[in-house]
Parts: sequence; structure tokens; C-alpha cells
Amino acid sequence: MNRSILRLFWVLAGGFVVLALTLGYWQVLDASSLNNRPGNPQAIQRTLEIARGPIVAANGTPLAVSKASNQGGQIVYQRTYPSGTLAPQTIGYSNITEGMTGLEKSQNNNLTGDYGAESLLVRLGLRAKRGATVHTTLIPAAQQIANQMLSGHRGAVVALDPRTGAVQVMASAPNFTLNDVANNFASILHQPGGPLVNRAVQGGYPPGSTFKVVTTTAALESGLFTPQTQFDDTGTVMASGLPLHNFQNEKFGPNTLTQALTYSIDTTFAKVGMALGSQRLGATMTAFGFGRAPSVDLPTGMVIPSGRYSGTTLLPDNQPGEDVARIAIGQEQLLVTPLQMAMVAGGIANQGAIMTPYLVQRVTSSGGSVVMTHQVSKYSQATTPAIAAEVTAMMRDVVDEGTGTAAALAGLSVAGKTGTAETPTPGINDAWFIGFAPASNPRVAVAVVIAGTPEVGGIVAAPIARQVMQAIIGKTG
Repeated sequence: MNRSILRLFWVLAGGFVVLALTLGYWQVLDASSLNNRPGNPQAIQRTLEIARGPIVAANGTPLAVSKASNQGGQIVYQRTYPSGTLAPQTIGYSNITEGMTGLEKSQNNNLTGDYGAESLLVRLGLRAKRGATVHTTLIPAAQQIANQMLSGHRGAVVALDPRTGAVQVMASAPNFTLNDVANNFASILHQPGGPLVNRAVQGGYPPGSTFKVVTTTAALESGLFTPQTQFDDTGTVMASGLPLHNFQNEKFGPNTLTQALTYSIDTTFAKVGMALGSQRLGATMTAFGFGRAPSVDLPTGMVIPSGRYSGTTLLPDNQPGEDVARIAIGQEQLLVTPLQMAMVAGGIANQGAIMTPYLVQRVTSSGGSVVMTHQVSKYSQATTPAIAAEVTAMMRDVVDEGTGTAAALAGLSVAGKTGTAETPTPGINDAWFIGFAPASNPRVAVAVVIAGTPEVGGIVAAPIARQVMQAIIGKTG
């Protein structure tokens, strides 16, 4: 064999080796990357052939289902949403062209049957893929009321069971219809107000006076204050070299810490904040979960953490030089999610313990067996049971005779706190209410925010909280 032929042989042999290695890499080592590459027609076809499992509400109401159709002799499935406006940002969508969001994304493995032994049987060719059913904690009646009362606003409602962390309501406005993702996605994109944003977990708002629940907790923990500690309000206090005034320049004169929470006296809480300092107040914020984001069964990165922000950067809870007086009244650079503030209310309601919030109660296979059941766990210990009881009594006064009377429920005790946070636009506020009921044996904790409104929290947010709490208590006995 002459040298030219020998060289040609080795070049061809080397080429075949490279080809074999490349095919082996794509087919074995990185097959999933190839399969999941956007536009891969085989991957798209495989996706269409999978009957994704249903997503259902706490009472079994279908929220997402797969409908079969015959396309050229091939059975394919399209995702449809029988309750498409109930909780679209939370349920999310699964669509060939627009991708996946919400629970459709975070629960994709369960919904496509790609889990545990089921996945192994599918890969061995012993069983066809069969999606599991995802059972959520959402209560449709309460969710519908939240949607109705948010209509025409930008805002959100979160309600949860403080004893377990089960999310009973997660509503965001503006709303949209999930079926429009497949039929007319452009109409959603052109809708004003950003309906695709889940404001319950992605919206950061100054909490205003609802944050005084955290400040009150820190004050009582410090031992420097009691609910009866006396103050004298002149309507103004100097903080960080600038005057700080009460809302609408009110003057209250002599008041206790309880009265300051009941009537939301900013100057008193500014004094409390300065006395506590950033270290004490920051430690209590951390205990309530500020600075970290619970997953709540939603896709990674979907839930933003609450805390102090400089632009998009989350700052430490006790950074030197912060205006602790204005933090104490829920302003300065504070931005919080409704989920976080529902957790604050839930922590006080649950004797100081915040439970990990969750949306998925269990997952069942197509054959009915249980794939997963949520295990209740503690997220953090925000405070002691004794201090939580003191704060509860003070929050009851807010609803009984203070700024939150619009949240009162006939025959039931309610504990709550209103908030009216200033925005850069004069006369336009972010209006809040957080609370729980029944105060003596809480079964629901709620947070409501209405963004960009001329109204105050006690007028526009508290009535929404009342209706949602009533719907949940009526359903849970």
C-alpha cells in the first residue's frame, strides 16, 4: 500500500471516529439538550403527543386540562384552561410557541409523567408517558371574589392558611385569559398594565404603615417598649436631618404604642425606629423573612425577595446610614411583595411562627396513586408566642376602632393593619391592608395592595380583605 493511499485511509478512519463520537455525544451524553432545543420538530411533535396531567383547585375544579384531537391520523393534545381567568399568572401556560410559565413550568415533570419510577418505565419503553394531576391549594370562590374586587385596579391579593402556609388566594390585576395565549397572544401583550406580571410575587411596593407590624414586634422584643409606653405627638419629628410629618399633617398629642398602631401615628413609630436602631429592626426583618424569596412552588426566580432596594439591588437589612425612622413607617427604600406581607400577618397569627407557603398540596398519578404530598414546614420563627399575642391584641384595635374598621366581619374578630404608602406622584398612593381572622383562632391571613390610587388603605384595600376572608372562613367551617 503506497503512502498516499495509507494517508487517505487514516484520514477517512479518523473522520469516522469523530463522526461516531459526535453522534454518541448527542444521542447519549447530551440528548436532552438536543431534544429540548427550540424549533426541534421532533421535540415539538413529542410534546404534542403528551397528554399533560390536569391542574386542579383545592375543591377539584379543573384549572388546566389537555384536549385530544386527530391531526393527520395522529392523536395530539392541546392545553386548555376551563377557568382561564381564575389565576392565570399563577397557573401559567404551556404553549409550543410561547413557552411555559407558573405552575405549568415548575410542575412540568409531574405534568408530563417524567418523575420517579414512572420516568424509568417510560424510558425502557414499558409504559407511555402519562401526566400526573397537580392538586393546588387555591379556593376558587375566594379567588373569584379577589379577581372581581381587583377589577379596574393594578394590585394583588394573597391569602394563606397561617397554620400550614397553604396559599388559598393568589390574585393579580390586570388579569387575562389563559386560552388567549394560544388563540391571541398579541392581545395580552398589548393590554395595558402588564397582565402577564404576577404582582403577588413579582410586584415590589412600599408597604407603608403595614410595616409597623414588624416595627411593633421589634419594639416589644427589645424590652424598651410595651403596648402602654407613652409618647407625645406634636405632628412632626426630625429624622436624618429632615422633618417627618404624620399623614395629612395630623397631630395626636399624648398616645401609647397601642394607640399609635391603631391610628397609624407616623411620628411615634419614627421615634421607635430611631430608638431601636438598624441592628434591632434589621434582625426582626430577617426573622420575618425579608431578604429572601420563598419558592412557593413557582419557577425559580419568579418570586422576588422583599427588603430595601437601591435600583434592582437588594440591600442588607441593617446597612449603616439607612434612615431607620422612615424604614420604621414602611417608606425609605422598602419594597415588598404581597406574599411577604401575607407571611408577616400569618406569622403573628400563628403565634410567631411563619410556615413555608405552598401552592401544591399533592400530586397524583393517572392511576390515582400519590406521587407527592406537601409536608408542612416552618419557614422562620418571627417572634415569640407571647409577643405575637400582644401584637394581635393591638392589631384587633386597628380593626375595632382604628384605621381598619372596613375590614371588620360581623360575628368574627379580625386583626389587621392598614397602609398608605406615598409614591413619587403627589396624591397617588399604594394602598394596603394586612390581617387575619378569626383573631382568636386564625384560619386565614391576607395581604391586599392597590397600586397607584388616590385612596387610602382603609378605604380601598380593607374591604377587599374583608370579602376574601369571609369567603375563605365560610368555606373552611
